Amino acid sequence: MNRNGKKFKQIFANQKVAAVIMKMDQLFIKLPHLPKKLLSFINKVMPWLALVGGIIGGVTVVLSFLLTVLSLIALDFALIMTMAGSLLLVLLNTLFLVKAFKPLRNNDAVGWIYLFWANILGLVNTTISIVNGDIFGWQQISLTILMTIVGFYLLFEIGGYYEFKREEVVTTNKPSPTAVA
Repeated sequence: MNRNGKKFKQIFANQKVAAVIMKMDQLFIKLPHLPKKLLSFINKVMPWLALVGGIIGGVTVVLSFLLTVLSLIALDFALIMTMAGSLLLVLLNTLFLVKAFKPLRNNDAVGWIYLFWANILGLVNTTISIVNGDIFGWQQISLTILMTIVGFYLLFEIGGYYEFKREEVVTTNKPSPTAVA
């Protein structure tokens, strides 16, 4: 893993973050649980769903960037702020989804935590959309809130499949400069 990847992981997916996230598990632990076979299936397809979501997010980032440029041309300050904020949220969400793929395939808790952050960003984006009036009407708002709750429910349901993995340290068998004297 490169230095930036380690830094990203140290910030967003360390043991302290995991401990705080697990406190949220108390909200979902008393709810009915899905059958083991279904959970196993969800666990197997989750890395691929994250990857597809990341690819779709990449396309969305490009489109959001183009719309942000158009809002700059139009000199509409409110539109510029909305598009720039949307671009940032979609970019971060896409980053978390793409970075989650490999750890999820290895049942590493880091991937699960990245999915958690992607859900948090979705919640922030939804809240902003409701406040801005982009999502209106009690039906749309209710459906959005329900989908957010279901997303977190499924995330915490499959959480037991993931554990923190130790990083492998790659060493080379090169002699040290002082040993060759």
